[in-house]
Parts: sequence; structure tokens; C-alpha cells
Amino acid sequence: VKEVHRASGGAWGGSYVDQNIKKLVQRILGNKVSRKLTDDDWLRFIRQSIEEAKQSIVDDTDRVFFDVPSEMHIVISECGSSLEEAAKSVSGVKARRGRLSLDVKL
Repeated sequence: VKEVHRASGGAWGGSYVDQNIKKLVQRILGNKVSRKLTDDDWLRFIRQSIEEAKQSIVDDTDRVFFDVPSEMHIVISECGSSLEEAAKSVSGVKARRGRLSLDVKL
């Protein structure tokens, strides 16, 4: 597929949302973990987890859930942490069973 025209959406577009969620997850995981994750790790997270989460949002949604890929869990544990510990660092964020749960007001 060839792009004929560049997307002209504003700060409400899907890519903008993806990048802001990525920044939030980087803040949750911390610099050490974020730097060790590869571009492929982030791309997989965006394509699978973030896209799924965006599609599950309805008007009365108060929390959004993201599955965290196993590759990210491996990097987190190699850095001496866990998803649950990392989630405690940001208000409105919880982690359980390999998933992040975010308050939609974040």
C-alpha cells in the first residue's frame, strides 16, 4: 500500500494516543527497563496491546487493560524488578497477572 497523502489528523489521532501510552508505560517501567527494550518490543506492544485496548473502550469505561508481551516481562525481570512493583510507582496504575490496568483519567 502506497501512502498518497500524509495523514492530517490532529492531536487526537491513533498515533498520538499510541505515543502517549508508550510514554506513560516508559514512566511506569523506568529508564533502566525502557532503555533495554528494543524497537521491536515497543512495536509489538503498540500493535498488539495498545490497539486491542483502544478497541475495548466504551463510554462508561473507567479502566483500560493492556497485556504486556512476554519479551517485556523478561527485560523487566532482568533489570531486577516486576511489573507489579513498577506499577506501584504511578498513581492510577495497577498490574496483575501480566497486565497493566490504567485509570482512563491518566
